[in-house]
Amino acid sequence: MKTIILASKSPRRKALLEKAGIKFKVVESKVKEHFDPILKPNGIAKKLSLEKAKEVYRNHKKSIIIAADTLVTCNGKILGKPKDKEDAKKMLEFLSGKIHSVITGFTIIDGNKIITRSEKTKIHMRKISNQEIDSYIKTNEPFDKAGAYAIQGKAQKFIEKIEGDFDNAVGLPINSLVPELKKLGVK
Repeated sequence: MKTIILASKSPRRKALLEKAGIKFKVVESKVKEHFDPILKPNGIAKKLSLEKAKEVYRNHKKSIIIAADTLVTCNGKILGKPKDKEDAKKMLEFLSGKIHSVITGFTIIDGNKIITRSEKTKIHMRKISNQEIDSYIKTNEPFDKAGAYAIQGKAQKFIEKIEGDFDNAVGLPINSLVPELKKLGVK
């Protein structure tokens, strides 16, 4: 059996793969995230996941590589990870009271087989006050998260409704990923 490598340092992705019962090791991808303005959000997420997977694959050609990239999109605007507290505040103010989408692209590389897909989950966020936003930012949870919030964390109280795969909104669509791994013989 080939070694499976998660090309991500994300503790959320690691926890989701562990919960799915997959044995793997972590090798962080060094790809710098950038948004290609020509692509639609799902294309951006897929392209970034592919770049991350290829970068790790170069040094681990005998392994199966899994990489992912998550972004948030709302009213035609794409939100990645906040740069600082002010950026996090702007993102949360922008998302407050709106329906937005969390898109995760994932790539699996096994030798010459490359699978790249994306999943979308719709999130209904209630109106959140400036005081709630400031308090949330003080927890430091918004950093290193697309859209400046963790749906599985303290921000859960801001969410009214989820349409789609919750794990996708966390950062890895296990319900789509696992069947693709099974096609490659991963148990």
